Formats: sequence, structure tokens, C-alpha cells
Amino acid sequence: MRTRKLLRSIGAVITVALFLAAWCVPAVAATPRVYVMKGKITAVDVPDHTVVINVPLGKKEVFTVAGPLAPDATLKKGAEKDVTLKDFHKGEWVTVKWRHTDSGHLILSLAGK
Repeated sequence: MRTRKLLRSIGAVITVALFLAAWCVPAVAATPRVYVMKGKITAVDVPDHTVVINVPLGKKEVFTVAGPLAPDATLKKGAEKDVTLKDFHKGEWVTVKWRHTDSGHLILSLAGK
């Protein structure tokens, strides 16, 4: 009799725990990961608000971050905070903050010297 009640209690706790775990997983998966990398600008397209940055991963490997600026992207150079994409040029080293989207990379911020 006591064993049966104990098993029911354990079963109820496990059921609630599984329900909560299943409910929380989609919320965690929906949060996009944000990456921060340093690289060299290889292209800037001011009219389309896009930029291409090659990030060195080793002596021979390069990762390319390419995509549009987010509508609320932060752009800064040195102490200047109010800059535009026109102020960034090919060959310039920058720190880029970006995330994946369904259509590719989305640039969240660019910071140069």
C-alpha cells in the first residue's frame, strides 16, 4: 500500500518534470546565439547596407561573415560612436558582432579603430 502511494508520487513528479523540460526547451532553442569576432573587411556595400568580413581562424583557415546590418546595428570607430557604414573601408580590421538568421548572417555591430 505504501509502496503504491510512493510510486504514484514519484510518477507524478517525473511527469511534471518532463512537462516542464519540454515546455522550456523551445524557449531556449529560440534564443539566437550572438558571435563576436575580429577580422578584416573585404567588401562594403553602402546602398545595400551590407558588409563582408574575413575572420582568420588559423594560419590557413578563414571564416567569412557576410550580411546586412541589423536595423538597430551599432557602428563605432575609436571614440566616435555616431558613424555610418560609409566610414568603414575595405582592408580595415574590425570587431563584428553577428548572429545567424534564416537568410544568413545579420550584423549587429561593427567597431573599428
